[in-house]
Amino acid sequence: MSDKMKNTRSEIAHAARAEFVAHGYEGARLQKIADRIGVTKAMIHYYFNTKRELFEHVFRQSVEEMFSGLAELLDKNIPLFKKIEQLISACHNKAESDPGVLGFVLTESNRNADWLLPVIEEEITLEKSAFAEQIEEASASYTITSVDPNQLLLNIFSLCYYPSLSAPVNRAVLTDGDDKSGRELTAGRQGIVLDTILNWLTA
Repeated sequence: MSDKMKNTRSEIAHAARAEFVAHGYEGARLQKIADRIGVTKAMIHYYFNTKRELFEHVFRQSVEEMFSGLAELLDKNIPLFKKIEQLISACHNKAESDPGVLGFVLTESNRNADWLLPVIEEEITLEKSAFAEQIEEASASYTITSVDPNQLLLNIFSLCYYPSLSAPVNRAVLTDGDDKSGRELTAGRQGIVLDTILNWLTA
């Protein structure tokens, strides 16, 4: 594939992501995607045979973006508390950088679980054996309480991802409803999550 063709394919995928994030698979329209970048629907079909193929391409990219680097962090040879701190930082930054993509992956995987959960399993493998071994060793030495590694990761994901997913509701319910109050609400959130996790582990 020539550089020009690769660029066109990437441009279509980029426009498609905006449409799919905004409207989901069912609500998205190929014509709107074509209009965004000034091409025809026929051009989209030249690079992606069907809407489903285009959507899956975008979904795979979004899943990889959402979880990239986490497997390497889990296997990293660093102390447990430093690893937890870096995991929280990575998850927090992913959620803050593009909450729309995060919401897209979670919403669409729930709507189309039979189709999309296998895609997630193909794209992401979190090898947790080294992480689990660290947790077991820390628990055996009474540094932390005994915890299931999956529950620890679930807590980190929940505390990092939920505030970004629910930001409009949080602003309406917990603040004066303006952007400044919303920013103040999330300021220092990463440190709060770290303290929450460490206090739970060492209680």
